[in-house]
Amino acid sequence: MIHDKLPEVRPNSLEPFLSKVKEIIDDVISGGDQALIDLTAKFDNVKLSSVIASEKEIEESSNSLPQEIKSSIDTIWDQLKNFHESAKPPNFGGGRNGITFGILWRPIEKVGIYVPGGLKSYPSTLMMAGIPAKVAGVKEIHVSTPTKGKLDPAIAYVGKKLGVKAFYKVGGAQAIAAMAYGTSSVTKVDKIVGPGNVFVQAAKFLVSNVVGIDGIEGPTELVVMADDSADPLLIAKDLVAQGEHGPLSFLVLISWSETLVNKVREALVSLGKDRSKENFYLVLVRDQNEGIDRVNEIGPEHLSLYVSKPREILSYVRNVGAVSLGRTPPAIIDYAAGPNHILPTNGWAKFRGGVTVYDFLKPLMYAEADSPPRELIKASIALAEYEGFHVHGESIGDRYE
Repeated sequence: MIHDKLPEVRPNSLEPFLSKVKEIIDDVISGGDQALIDLTAKFDNVKLSSVIASEKEIEESSNSLPQEIKSSIDTIWDQLKNFHESAKPPNFGGGRNGITFGILWRPIEKVGIYVPGGLKSYPSTLMMAGIPAKVAGVKEIHVSTPTKGKLDPAIAYVGKKLGVKAFYKVGGAQAIAAMAYGTSSVTKVDKIVGPGNVFVQAAKFLVSNVVGIDGIEGPTELVVMADDSADPLLIAKDLVAQGEHGPLSFLVLISWSETLVNKVREALVSLGKDRSKENFYLVLVRDQNEGIDRVNEIGPEHLSLYVSKPREILSYVRNVGAVSLGRTPPAIIDYAAGPNHILPTNGWAKFRGGVTVYDFLKPLMYAEADSPPRELIKASIALAEYEGFHVHGESIGDRYE
C-alpha cells in the first residue's frame, strides 16, 4: 500500500516478537543440539542429521560454484577489503606530565556471523561481516545460516576464503541462541554480528547480556530524500528494490516537491506495487530543512540523497547507517561500493553506525606513570578522598610520597 504519512510504530518493531523469541532461546539453552534440530524441522521444514557442516560438505559445495560467481565474489572481495583496511586504526602512544599512555587495538577472539537465508542465500552478507573481521585479525569466525539441508556453494566459497572455523546449518532465533550460549556442536562466541528478520534481531537483543552484538539490523529501511532533479521511476525502483527484503521493510520518500511525490506514486502503481504487501510512505514536507529534520528523527538504515546538491545536505545528516549520494543506487552499497550493508535499523543509527573493522577490535588502554608531577598526585588523592575511596588515595600517596 501507498501511504502519505509515516506510521506511529515502524513495521519492523521488535516489541511484538520478544516473548516468543524468549521461548525459543530457553529451548536452546535447555535442549542444546536436539533443540536446534527440532526447531529447524518445525520452522524450516528441514531435518538435519548434524548441526555442523563437515569439511567434505564445505569443500564439495564450494567446488560446485560456477566460475562466474567465484570471479564476481573475488572482484567484490578486493573492493570491500580495501575499504576496511583503509579504516583500520593504528596503535596510539603518547605522553604528558611524566606519564606515558596509549591504545593498543586487540581483535575479538571468537565471532559468530549470522547469514540470513530462506528462499535464497546471501554470500554478500558473509563478505560484509567476514572481511572486516578478517582485517581486524579475529582468530575464529563461526557462521550460522539456514539451509535446505545442504550448505550453499557461494556461502561455502566465501567461508573458505575467510578461513571460517565452523559452519552451523541453523537459522532464526535458535541460531543466535546457540552462538550466544553454546551447545555440544556450536561454539559459544564472544560477539554476534549480522542482519536478519525480526526474530533474529529480537534474539540478538535478548542475548546481549551474555554476548556482544553489533546492533539491531533488520528488517530493511530506506529513506529517499529527493527534489525535482530526481527521476521518479528510479526512486520507485530503489524503494521496490529494498522492499525485496520482505513485507516488514520500512520504505520512505521525503520530498518538498508535490509534483515529484505524485510522480513517484504513479511510478509505484505502474510497477504493480499499489496493492502489494509492501508499505510505501510518501511524505511531503515544507522544505529541505524540514526534510533533513525528518531524516535525523527517523535515523534510517539507508538514506538516498537523490538531490541536486547531495554533499551539501550530507553535512547536516547525523543519524543514518549509510548514505548513497545523487544518482547512486542504494543497492550498490548492498554489494560492492565499500560501505557495509549490515546497518542499524529501528532508530539505532542515532547511537551507532554500520559494521566496520571497529566492531571486531577492542581498545586496550595503558599508562605508565613513572614521575607524575606533584600537582597531579595531590589532585588524584583529593578526588579519591572526596569519593570515599581512602585506600585509593593511600595507594597513590605510598607510591609517590
